[in-house]
Formats: sequence, structure tokens, C-alpha cells
Amino acid sequence: MKEDWANELRSRREKETIKLLLKYALTPDEIAEELHVFVEEAESILASLKEKGLNIIQSKDRKYMVHQFLQHGGHLTLSPKPDSQGWIKFGFITDNHLGNKHSRLDVLQAAFDLFEEEGITEVLQAGNFVDGEFRFNRNELLVFGMDAQLRYWANEWPVKKGITTHFISGDDHEGWWNQRELINVGEHAEDIAKREGRTDLHYIGHVESDVELKTGKGSAVLRVMHPGGGSAYAISYAPQKIVESLQGGEKPPVLLIGHYHKFDYCQPREVHCISGGCTCDQTMFMRKNKIAAHVGFSIIRIKQNSEDGHIERVGLEWIPFYDLKFYERRFG
Repeated sequence: MKEDWANELRSRREKETIKLLLKYALTPDEIAEELHVFVEEAESILASLKEKGLNIIQSKDRKYMVHQFLQHGGHLTLSPKPDSQGWIKFGFITDNHLGNKHSRLDVLQAAFDLFEEEGITEVLQAGNFVDGEFRFNRNELLVFGMDAQLRYWANEWPVKKGITTHFISGDDHEGWWNQRELINVGEHAEDIAKREGRTDLHYIGHVESDVELKTGKGSAVLRVMHPGGGSAYAISYAPQKIVESLQGGEKPPVLLIGHYHKFDYCQPREVHCISGGCTCDQTMFMRKNKIAAHVGFSIIRIKQNSEDGHIERVGLEWIPFYDLKFYERRFG
């Protein structure tokens, strides 16, 4: 009984802290004063909220705020081993929308079967790994609730020995939880995956992340991005505008793009832009908005200069799939 009362009091104080930090930037001392508790208790509450995935921002002067929008960006450093001819290989997959009934688990499994066959150890994923939950997609969901959907993702994502998936979160779909639940959904997803026994699912940033490819004496950056906006009439239009908007000096040599559910390759401003398609058939939202789904995944091969690491050559293989009904008609 006493323990229940203590838990209830702690929960109430956590909720009060969230309300305070949504309005003001406060130090632990100021939080303690507002809650009428010791500073140690305020610091413990902050630590507990962070552990639960709450998006708490800290300033240089130790003031804290809770924010519904995550800071964009991330960084990952890899030192992939080239093959006998000097090529390094990655799997590239995006917009899987697990939890939606149109998600193609067969394509996802086929992707990882091929990645394993090709000896690929690093897979890059460009956002919307789950479908999230909003008023207009609930009738297509197989799983309801944030934690339940993330557990479903952790259990359904293919397991292959030696293969790690590095994923980003988007502002939409899984990003809806960022905005409503005030959490870092990418970090929370990785944490849930670990609880489900998965150590091969690695969160690397929100909306975009720079993947630094280190070689002997230098490195080059490959950027993974989940941009916003709708699909354009010309498939290459959005990637071109993204690259055009980048300031001089911040262009990556390779840009991997999710979100649009389209496959495309173009090279505006000397940036290799690869749009990664999706592993999800056309949803009701896509049909209503006349958006086609390019179902499939990619294998990307890169050759770096041995002296300074700059990218000299890029090879792209797109593996297309078709609407599930196509296979049901032929093989069902």
C-alpha cells in the first residue's frame, strides 16, 4: 500500500515536471523549488524521464525544456572493409511501414536474404520503419499503440548474423509520436529492440544522418535523409530541389533519400542522389493522392580513393518487386 502511494506520488511529480518544462526552461534547482522537493529528487525525475525517452533539451547553463520537435541530424562512422577489387557494399532500404497491412514483409525478407548472400554487413534505412498511428491510417493498422507497434517492428525485422541496420526516424509516421508523446521515438525504438533481444538495430538520427566512410588516410560522407513534402509529377524533381537548396560546402557526394516511395537516380550538382523506393504497397492515402509505390530495395557499391578517401565511383543495383496481388495471381 505504501509502495503504491509512493509510485503514484512519483508519477504525479513526473507529470508536473513535464508541464513545467513545456512552458519554461528550468534548472534542477528551479524544478525542485516548483515541486517543493529536494534538488536530488528533481534530478532523479529528470533522469527517469530521459530514460523513458522523453525529448528533454539541455542548454549550456543546465536549463532543461521538453520539446515536441527533435533536433535534426546525426552521425555514424564506419570503416567498411573493401572487397578484393576495392569496392565497399551497403544495403539500402526505406519506408517499410511495419504495422500497416500493406507493408511487404516478403520484400523485406527477400532484401535481407540477398544482403546476406552478397556478404553485406551494413544496411542503411531512411525512415518510416513503422507506420505510426494517426486518425487517417488506423483502419489499415495491424498493431495499435506505440510500444506495441515498435515491438512488432523489432520482432518482424529480419535477423541475419553479422548484419546491422542503421536507421533514421522521419518527421511523419513514427515522427507523429515525437510530436504527440514528446519522446525521441528513434532512441525509444532502439531501446525496445534491445529489450526484445535485438542488438542489430541502431538508431543514427532524426530526419537525416551523415555516415562517414573512413578509409586509410581519409574519409567521405554519405548522407541518409527522410525529407518532407509530397511527391512531384517528375520523380527526380524533389531530389534535385533538395540538392539545389544545400549551401556550398555542405553537399555530400552521395545522398540516400526516403519518404517519396519512389526509386530514382540522378546527379544534380555532382551529388549522387538515390531515392530508395519502399517495401509497402500503395496505401489508401497514397491511392487517394495518386501516389505510386515503387516497391523494392537497393544494393550500393562505392569505391573510395586510397589516398584521401574521396568517392571515385558509385554503383547502384535496384531490385524491384510488384503489387502483392501479382504474386497471388501467379503463384497463389
